[in-house]
Amino acid sequence: MRWRIGWQGAAAAIVALGVGLFLGSNHRTEPVQSTVAERLRPADTTSSDSAASGTIYVPVYSTLFLGLPNRAQTVNLAATVSVRNVSAVHAITLDWVRYYDSFGKHVRDYLNQPSALPTLGSVEFVIQRSDVTGGAGANFLIRWHAAAAVDEPLAEAIMLGQSGNAGISFNSHGRTLTTAVER
Repeated sequence: MRWRIGWQGAAAAIVALGVGLFLGSNHRTEPVQSTVAERLRPADTTSSDSAASGTIYVPVYSTLFLGLPNRAQTVNLAATVSVRNVSAVHAITLDWVRYYDSFGKHVRDYLNQPSALPTLGSVEFVIQRSDVTGGAGANFLIRWHAAAAVDEPLAEAIMLGQSGNAGISFNSHGRTLTTAVER
């Protein structure tokens, strides 16, 4: 038996396929915000028990100015902030991780409570490319402490984006602040 669809059947199949592809491409899931749930556990120490502590400032660029007169003036970037415990002996506690915009306005917190980062462990905090609330001068402040003397954790950001067919990627390094931050 031979199948005969006709032009109406073929047109209906093409329309159904197009609608399916359109709806599938517009399906949005919750954006990945961090690996906190996978890698961190609630901390059992308080910052008053600390032998070492600090606050790290990490610059993040969620928007980048291109300076091209004949194209879009900005490109949106995804950013991943990675915090790494460099101690092979002692866990550290992340007291809070806060994201600020270009004006210094607090945008969001990434931790609900102090959380332990195990020895040689890392955790990532993600800004989606579609999230431009931070702007070109966004930043993270990361407050940490440890019950024993440890080296300060490493914090850095990796930014990725695309303009036309050109890929953009670069990183920025965190800097330990010398003055106390209680914001």
